[in-house]
Amino acid sequence: MGVASVRKLELYAHNTVVDDVLADLQKLGCCEVFVSGEERDVPDSPPVVADLDDKISEARYLLRLLEPYYEDEVSSMARSFGERPELSLKDMRSLSESFDVFSEAEGVRCLERKLVEIRSDMSKTDGYLSLLSGLGDLPYPLSLISTGTEQVFGALGSIPVENLGSWKEGLTKAFKGDVELYSAPFGVKDKETYVVMVGLRSVESEAVKISSGLGFSRMDLPEDLLLSVSEERQRLLTLKESLSAGISDVEASMKRLSNELVPDVRVLSDYWNILSDRLGSAEQGDRTDNVTVLGYWVPSSEEENIKKALSPWRGFTELCFSDPGEDDDPPSLLTNPEWSLPFETLTKLYGAPTYGGPDPTPLLAPFFFLFFGMCLGDGGYGLIMVAFFMFFLKKFKKMPSGAKSFFSLFVLSGVAATLVGALTGSWMGDMVDVVPFLRFLKPLKDLPVLLIPMNDPMAFLGISLVFGIFQIFFGMAIAMRECLKKGDYMGAFADQLGWMVFLSGLLLMGASAKVPSISWLAKTVTIVGVVALVSTQGRSKDGLLQKAISGVLSLYNVTSYLGDVLSYSRLLALGLATSAIAMIINMLASLSSSIPYVGWIIAIILFLGGHLFSVAVNVLGAFVHSLRLQYVEFFSKFYAGGGRLFEPLRYNTKYVTVSEDGRER
Repeated sequence: MGVASVRKLELYAHNTVVDDVLADLQKLGCCEVFVSGEERDVPDSPPVVADLDDKISEARYLLRLLEPYYEDEVSSMARSFGERPELSLKDMRSLSESFDVFSEAEGVRCLERKLVEIRSDMSKTDGYLSLLSGLGDLPYPLSLISTGTEQVFGALGSIPVENLGSWKEGLTKAFKGDVELYSAPFGVKDKETYVVMVGLRSVESEAVKISSGLGFSRMDLPEDLLLSVSEERQRLLTLKESLSAGISDVEASMKRLSNELVPDVRVLSDYWNILSDRLGSAEQGDRTDNVTVLGYWVPSSEEENIKKALSPWRGFTELCFSDPGEDDDPPSLLTNPEWSLPFETLTKLYGAPTYGGPDPTPLLAPFFFLFFGMCLGDGGYGLIMVAFFMFFLKKFKKMPSGAKSFFSLFVLSGVAATLVGALTGSWMGDMVDVVPFLRFLKPLKDLPVLLIPMNDPMAFLGISLVFGIFQIFFGMAIAMRECLKKGDYMGAFADQLGWMVFLSGLLLMGASAKVPSISWLAKTVTIVGVVALVSTQGRSKDGLLQKAISGVLSLYNVTSYLGDVLSYSRLLALGLATSAIAMIINMLASLSSSIPYVGWIIAIILFLGGHLFSVAVNVLGAFVHSLRLQYVEFFSKFYAGGGRLFEPLRYNTKYVTVSEDGRER
């Protein structure tokens, strides 16, 4: 239980069998590459590695382009939950040898370029149509505006609506018949309108200058628009239809290729990534002309299995096992009993334990189970959780271990909520009491009830605080044990036990208000704790006076312990919130049911929708706050994390599952 011991493996292999040895280690899946902290020259990647990287890059390109067109029979969620085709490495290698990924990628690139060009033309055409839509039925060909003639110029632009009259009046007065103006029925955009002026080339600069003074902003018309507005619009609409047909043709080709290529490319992507991981492992070692030296971290329990797996290469390999040194940084491999495996997810969310340190998983599991149940505290909601997450566990039987543990965690959390709900009489709030046809269940519901938080919140608060005190003391006891394991007796007895005695004295003093006969014991225990803390907490300071002052000031830390204990009042707050929300939903549904004709429909909608929303919100709140109590109040007493999880060389796949039968070679 906890963090498993690991050993360092130095593997010496003849270069002729390195690939085969690494293939066996990867299949075994229990060896993490050991990377030395020493600087070493990184050699250029051999050609086979460079070629493999190119293949992986091309496979990613093909999947990125073709997967949007691929109609997958298995959803992405189902695939992530383990619903994948199963193939052997031998089959994957055979496919790799017959598949030219570079040729296929080049063909797809041609289609992609064609599609980009057509879409660019489509965008350009849409821009032209948008421009023409604001020009109405301009009586002159557009070439007159875009290029003009030797004697005549044309200018298209926009002008503020409020200046339109001044513009017409000013140009007409200045040039009379030398300039013709058009502004209607041109489109209006926000507070500006399109205008066109056509006139003699000799007055162009002066006309533009006057117009600019009135807010005229000239627009360049594309030179490939030559015909009239109506003719160009018809031409562009015809062109747009042609471009749309071209896009459809290319996308049809993409879809056909996706059905042909995506299944194989997915398999090959996984296969080449497996090979890449394997070759990357080899590149971490040192190589001579004849021998490659590789380093791995391996669990102590797997030592014999490794020797057995590499026995076919006995004459070409040498295995040297040793314990981690003081300067080594071994990974942490969590090995917990089956009942606590779902709670490993919580430990990993916080941070892996250091090698040789405590694994908090089995220590936090009972507390999280209990606290989640108290925060949610409703049997009906708990059953909904159990049914929902059990459905996924039953539906996806090949679910990866990480996802399976996560879903199992919520199944157990639902069980906890169901148990607490039974003990507090909460089943979707007071549903059994207010729904007429369920009232016959009331005697059965009331049978296991020990406490109703809504009726006696102070008792529930007291229970919450007692659990909090117990968990805090439990965390301090774990810290004391870890100090004793490391030989830090002063830290164990002065820091941990001293505070435990002092806090116990304060608790006894609080209890003496109800039981005066224990007041002498409370004072004695408190004084012993104070003496222990004052005399030891300043031991790192210089001089007797500084030690004494630091010891006295350390007593102020009692406020942090008080704050930690009060944090457990959230168990009451969330438990009451769940019950209150559920009761309000039931009340609203009951009131709505009295509405004539449609009341029962509204009541059903309010009841189902309200409770589903309440489940989602309160499950999230229960999870977050129960987790916070572990991370902030509990872990702060003994656990810091800071380690790294064991990540062995194995088959890391996304699309397929590697079968046990069949070998690559």
